Amino acid sequence: MAAAYTVLLLICVSWAYEGFQFRATGHVSTLGVGMNLLWLGLWIWKVFYRYEVILRKTQLEIVTIGLWRQGRYIVDLSKTESFAQHYRHDFFRRTRIGHYIHRYNMADENPARILAFREGKGLAAVIFCCSDEFLRELRRLMPDKYLEF
Repeated sequence: MAAAYTVLLLICVSWAYEGFQFRATGHVSTLGVGMNLLWLGLWIWKVFYRYEVILRKTQLEIVTIGLWRQGRYIVDLSKTESFAQHYRHDFFRRTRIGHYIHRYNMADENPARILAFREGKGLAAVIFCCSDEFLRELRRLMPDKYLEF
């Protein structure tokens, strides 16, 4: 949660800078205001959307609950290639995963996990946050697919 508030503080500082620039020059920087709106929108998306992860015997379902939207993403566990306790950017970039699905809240205190699976002819991966207990249950269902590093 501290990271979310730190990012919000940086966004506020950026807005204050734009206000100072307007006061000093009398001109509004449309690029600066546009970038601030973009960063604020991304922050709202990463903090105010929450995700519920549901594990069934044959599928992993991630329910997105947001400000004005609700959605679902379902992964068929029979297509799972591997999953890991932590998402390591350097390791998974070498695996030629073509499509990443981000389903985690920046304010979530649980660590980000990754599950790679076959999607069509290529590999895809879903990045999500879950508890250690949830991960233990996933390991129990698919012990041979777990990567420990």
